Amino acid sequence: MVAMRSVVVMMFVLAACGGGGDAADTSAPDTTAPPTDTSVPDTSATTVSCCPLGNCGVGLECVSGACLPKTTGDQCYYDGECPSGATCEGATRCGCGAELASCTATPGTCHYPTGCCNGDGDCSGGAACIAGQCRAPSDAGTCWRDDQCQSGESCDGAVACACGDTSCTAVIGHCGAAGICCSSDAECGAGVCRAGRCLAHAASGACWGDDDCQGGETCLGESLCTCAPGHSSDASCVVPSTPGRCGVAADVCCTDDTSCGDGKICVDGKGCVKAPNRAPSRDECWVDAHCGLGRTCKGASLCGCDGGPECVEKIGKCTTDVIACDSGTCPVGMRCIAPDALVCVDDLPVATLDETSLYPQHVCVTDVDRVNGACWQTSDCTGGLRCGAEEVCVDADGCDRPNVPGQCRMPVELRNCCDAHNDCEPGLECRNSDASLTCPIGEGAVCLPKPELGESCWNLYDCPAGKTCQQTMICGCNGKCRWNHMGVCLEPTFCDTDLDCGSDSVCAHDTECILSPCTTQSTCPIGGRCQLEAVDEDGNKLCWNTEECGAGMYCDGLRVCPADRTCVAPDVPGRCAPRAALGECCSSLRGCEPGLRCVSPTQRNGCRADFSSVCVPAVTFGSDCYGDDDCDSGQRCSGAVICPCGVEDCTSPPQPGQCILDN
Repeated sequence: MVAMRSVVVMMFVLAACGGGGDAADTSAPDTTAPPTDTSVPDTSATTVSCCPLGNCGVGLECVSGACLPKTTGDQCYYDGECPSGATCEGATRCGCGAELASCTATPGTCHYPTGCCNGDGDCSGGAACIAGQCRAPSDAGTCWRDDQCQSGESCDGAVACACGDTSCTAVIGHCGAAGICCSSDAECGAGVCRAGRCLAHAASGACWGDDDCQGGETCLGESLCTCAPGHSSDASCVVPSTPGRCGVAADVCCTDDTSCGDGKICVDGKGCVKAPNRAPSRDECWVDAHCGLGRTCKGASLCGCDGGPECVEKIGKCTTDVIACDSGTCPVGMRCIAPDALVCVDDLPVATLDETSLYPQHVCVTDVDRVNGACWQTSDCTGGLRCGAEEVCVDADGCDRPNVPGQCRMPVELRNCCDAHNDCEPGLECRNSDASLTCPIGEGAVCLPKPELGESCWNLYDCPAGKTCQQTMICGCNGKCRWNHMGVCLEPTFCDTDLDCGSDSVCAHDTECILSPCTTQSTCPIGGRCQLEAVDEDGNKLCWNTEECGAGMYCDGLRVCPADRTCVAPDVPGRCAPRAALGECCSSLRGCEPGLRCVSPTQRNGCRADFSSVCVPAVTFGSDCYGDDDCDSGQRCSGAVICPCGVEDCTSPPQPGQCILDN
């Protein structure tokens, strides 16, 4: 048997080095496409399609479990789709499975009650129907909506109360430049408009211009970064708008940037210093204003005119502050948002699930020009789009990087990667690949169908008290596995995580077959069994699942009978062992460092670890390959170089091959 094994291994070495040609695949992986959901919508042409998981076809939406035509404008199927104070009238809904011959779904229209208006035609004297009430501007420059302003302007600051709402106080708005640029102080609330930007009033002794100074003094060292519609970012300016100080020109070192040489700026009139490098990797500054709103300059030392020879000037670095807020407590030029990353399932803030969290529920960020599709949160986007790629600091200690707005983009589709619960299409939620955690969202999360509370589930938190989520499987973002399985809420007979087993036991769960790209939902059973914590004869702790071992480790030698099978051999705990590096031997599909996977040269795939398996890099599916399972159906992997485990005279690092047609 040993001699035969050596022959097999050496034959692969020759093939890998180009001496033996390409071997035929003798064990093609099971490519049967497994179901992705636990229930399938009714697609019968004679009945209304059902949507137990919230998924409907193009042009349809899921309403009370039935796929009905999508609503547009002020159309509705129920009152909850209408503005506050309005009700849905004239809607016809069909139930799941209803016969199309006897039921035609028709959207209704949102209407305010008698005594309210339902369109501009109900109003007179040039008034417009706003939230069910007829309202007209009080004078020139005031407004309730954009079309009451001149071309190129928008209505800002208007608060229109719904007809009949006595708890709300209406506030008329004002017309101003569209976007975040301003044309008058009226657009800036408690601030002032300078160079097209809303800025806070200059503090005592500071100034934005000579008008802020008294007693014959002038404004020295101020810098105004001009805002232009469509180009509201201050990145093109040497520094953001920075106030100067009131003084007499004869008493200062410089009056403005023109007083300094090339590459230098005048700061507070105290001296010419080199302009800060505002690249994200440098983010230099001399004063807080150089960093922009919501950021602080740390470590800067500015000598000024008479600092003396002992003074050493030192440029500082910007730090992003976390400013907790409610709806109206942000500095001028900033606004209060709830970052999508901190929104949990069903819009629950993270803090409700984790009382030790340091995250504020809302933070202040600089306003962005939403006209160009920039956004901080999904509520900034319209037309069913979501906010993506935004970066918002929520670390109570601050962040080195600045907050970066995202862009409105299409929602994430089923099984694709996501990083916030608001990312996914209607009917889907962003779920962690770690099924023991709902919030906050971490790496590896994907969009999956919403579960039915108390019935289907993705983790323990989807089930009522006394029940656990069993038989669930989440294939993480860019995971090698190709299917997901929604679990069911059951009495805690079996388990998926340690949370299912109480304080004295752990969930014995061997994920070996789940990690194999060649298994399907039918061939890989899901779920584990609760086992008492185990130790060896020397008192060393043994493991029943890889999660017990911590970062960089896995549970080696673990053997657990699946929850829905009967096995002859008893369950055996493993020992925590370090994950193998590139090119090292691996005895488990779990046994390689992150970014690597365990592949068998003798089997030409990563379906099951054996005596020859080693750790190789992950590849782009259907392009690079280390085994035939990396290629599409009808292709095979050619030219891969892998030194099998235990062959001492083969030292070449693993090299990928290419997928070619299997002739």
